[in-house]
Amino acid sequence: MAGAMTEERPDRLRVLFLASYFPKPDNPLMGPWALRQAQALVRAGVDVQVISLTSWVPRVAAVTRGARAFALCPPRHRWGSVEAVYPRWLLYQVQPLKRWAHARPQRQLQLGWVSSRRALLAAVDEGRPDLLYCHHTLPNGYLAARLREERGLPFVVTDHDFDEVDDCARLPARRAAYRFVLGRAARVVGVSSRMVTSLEALFPSARALTIHNGVDPPPAVAPPRPEDRSGRLVVFSCGLFYERKGFELLIAAFGRVAAERPNAVLRIVGDGPRRAEIEGSIRRLGLECRVTLLGRRPHDEVLREMAWSDVFALVGWDEPFATVYLEAMAAGRPVVCASDGGITDVLVDGVHGLTVPPRDIEATARALSRLLADGALRARLGAAARGLVDRRLTWDQVARRYAELFREVVAGGGG
Repeated sequence: MAGAMTEERPDRLRVLFLASYFPKPDNPLMGPWALRQAQALVRAGVDVQVISLTSWVPRVAAVTRGARAFALCPPRHRWGSVEAVYPRWLLYQVQPLKRWAHARPQRQLQLGWVSSRRALLAAVDEGRPDLLYCHHTLPNGYLAARLREERGLPFVVTDHDFDEVDDCARLPARRAAYRFVLGRAARVVGVSSRMVTSLEALFPSARALTIHNGVDPPPAVAPPRPEDRSGRLVVFSCGLFYERKGFELLIAAFGRVAAERPNAVLRIVGDGPRRAEIEGSIRRLGLECRVTLLGRRPHDEVLREMAWSDVFALVGWDEPFATVYLEAMAAGRPVVCASDGGITDVLVDGVHGLTVPPRDIEATARALSRLLADGALRARLGAAARGLVDRRLTWDQVARRYAELFREVVAGGGG
């Protein structure tokens, strides 16, 4: 399994990066932020080999788009400066298996390890990494912990989801699996301070710290706005269509301000299991001509939609630290978000955007109304948001912090 770490580079740290949620050639929208982090680590002086374990799906059984992305995934693919290898394993994060494994993960974790062990050990023995880095304590952190047992490699894990951590308080088997991994990890990173607080409360011995996600800067010159949006005030949103993302709430709030702003429109990129409910909300409110569902779109199209918008709004609750907020801020757009999200570690209400209480339609409507009514406010908040990203939150800045952490771990013998 030749990879990016095979060449002797004694001056560079060598990291094996485990990320099952990582773009596939037939599904480039699956975790694009993980790819951008890996590419930024390379720019920070780290030799990176990505291992993205991929569920084994026979081609004849690949009847859905998601299944085809797994079945047709090649053994390896180069994404610019980063090569990703896609070994197959017998772990399937689909319902109802995902729900069962969330509460009692041990059996699936063991199956995942048994079915991936040979490929992982081959990658370690050939690439000779100094350190393992993985996204999510379960399942990738579990694999790193098993590799540590067999090869003695230190590892760092980053968690990305509140529920994955918080549910350990009520699910003993899940908590035991987390304890197994975190007891062996050199460090555990939470993408927001709230997540780190939860980790420390549940696992006092875990060596936890906060490192926020990052974003690549947008092009210096934005493309001109299309004619069909000329003279419009555009609210843009983006995300997967499930309940926690709050799209039905956003549409209801937009409906309350639509009459006072007849030139305002809401455009939403995304898809998912609640699409029918979202379409029903649009029809019931009579907003078919004001709200456009754009479906799934390539990442570059999402960034163009942001550049053509006036306000970015995503008011889902319990958002850990969604990179889509950073993308909007980097584009110089004021953000409307829920006040319980990880983004509020850095986004200050009234400075970079407006925060609203979770699940609060009235507050969301007031925030949209305020921004749509005041161009000077939009410009001020958007400029401050762009400045914050430029100073602290580009992927290159975040990657340098990770590289420093990795070197500290290696220099300390993995402890």
